[in-house]
Amino acid sequence: MIFILLCQFEGVLAQYMSSRDSSYIDLPGPLKRAYQTRTMVINKDTVQYRRRWFIPGQYKLQFAGEIGFMSVGFGYEITPRYQPALFIGYVGENFGGSKKSVVTVSLKNSFYLTKAPIMDFFNPYLGISINWGNTHNTFKALPDYYPEKYYFQNKIHFAPFVGGELKFDIDRPYFNGWGIYAELLTFDAYLLEAIRTKYVKPHMALSMAIGITFYLK
Repeated sequence: MIFILLCQFEGVLAQYMSSRDSSYIDLPGPLKRAYQTRTMVINKDTVQYRRRWFIPGQYKLQFAGEIGFMSVGFGYEITPRYQPALFIGYVGENFGGSKKSVVTVSLKNSFYLTKAPIMDFFNPYLGISINWGNTHNTFKALPDYYPEKYYFQNKIHFAPFVGGELKFDIDRPYFNGWGIYAELLTFDAYLLEAIRTKYVKPHMALSMAIGITFYLK
């Protein structure tokens, strides 16, 4: 249903643009970039095309990072400074040593600190993730049998992070670059416990993630 609605919206927008000048002067900046003409060389033939705005420009594979033992995702470059990505992570008995299977959906919002890569290949950034976990013992509100404020709700978490990516340009039919990144992050619940108790030290509230990104043309 969502995909059908996106296609209908894209069709209406395409009709609007076809009735306007091809420069799309009246469109907002992100839509201009989403619909700008691109070129691709396939078997020595140069093809021009216009990407549909809802097609991701990045595909990611990540290890750890409080999303799961492994997670996969796709992302967009809304602006050069803001790049969101949606991840689905999994950890289970046969994949990460967990006693129960856990599926996590995470919306990662990355804000890049520089307009251009440092030394042409290093991109520092910070951001915050919104994580939704699904297993047999996750809950949005405390069940009645728990004392008030005894536990922090564990269904939805906010996870601030800071990271950096080494990005390398490549010339392939469908990809124009790839990168490897590392992030240092924490959970809101872990951070709260580190602040209000003596049992959780600040370094115990931190975790790391590493991943790889493939950038589409």
